[in-house]
Amino acid sequence: MSRIEPLSRQWLDVGDGHLLHLVEYGKPQGIPLLFLHGGPGAGCHISDLELFDLQRFRVLLLDQRGAGKSQPSGRLVHNDVLSLLTDIERLRQWLGLERWCLAGGSFGATLGLIYSGLCPQRVLGQCYWGIFVPSAAGRSWLYGSQGAAKRFPVDYRGWRDAVSANDEDTLLQAFAQALQRSELKTVAAWCHWERTLAHPWTLLPTEYSLADRSCALIENHFARHHYFDAYVLLKATMDSWPTHTWLLQGEQDWVCPPFLLKQMLAEQTQPTALQLVAGGHHSLMEPRMQQAVIAAVREMADNVAQLANTGVIA
Repeated sequence: MSRIEPLSRQWLDVGDGHLLHLVEYGKPQGIPLLFLHGGPGAGCHISDLELFDLQRFRVLLLDQRGAGKSQPSGRLVHNDVLSLLTDIERLRQWLGLERWCLAGGSFGATLGLIYSGLCPQRVLGQCYWGIFVPSAAGRSWLYGSQGAAKRFPVDYRGWRDAVSANDEDTLLQAFAQALQRSELKTVAAWCHWERTLAHPWTLLPTEYSLADRSCALIENHFARHHYFDAYVLLKATMDSWPTHTWLLQGEQDWVCPPFLLKQMLAEQTQPTALQLVAGGHHSLMEPRMQQAVIAAVREMADNVAQLANTGVIA
């Protein structure tokens, strides 16, 4: 995409030794929208802006604790679900926004849904894709031997054999120790497994950066701690999600398989509508998935504009 100049760039001191990087793009008086990246720990990228009409939105790209350009990179201390949720609300207050839109994928979608259930009055609309269900089943699907491993056995064996362990818990602990030592083969194995699931049947890069290590560290940290009870929070708040919620899941999402999300939504008092994208993967590099998300984000913007025109919102 052509170079886009940011509206502003800031560093936000949230305490606990963390500095968060925030950059804003789009229309200064546009619909404020916080983009929630996945991972956890993946950070924001300029390519994320391709999802949004910058003539309508004021897009906030926030690198969560330890992720992207936030400092210190890969820091695990005071890096948990409640801290990330607190940062979201703190950011809204810092910016003086009464309400805003939220959008994001994977674990970013998980965070956004919990936040919207806790603070529904603050959310004008929200659009999420590739939603990660942070349950024991969601973790086992990714890292156990009976989930995605059954579909990609050779790749899983390569991931597992990067450390000396077998069962799910000891595998994650062994990876944690190796990642802390910055073992290149371990970083490569962790990232390769994740990318295999997100970009199936695609030629993957063989080089990995410091940012990849930071992401792997944070992902492993959250997985070892069972996502800090995010699933409990998600289920406790899901009946409070705003009406204007768009959920999209690729039918071939091997990171966050649709059946787990369907099972969770079935437990809502009034299940939120879910759009299954035929042939869609976890990654938005898959054109069908990206196009579906862009259309949903556009619909969300139209809905906010309609609410403003009818005087429902100021």
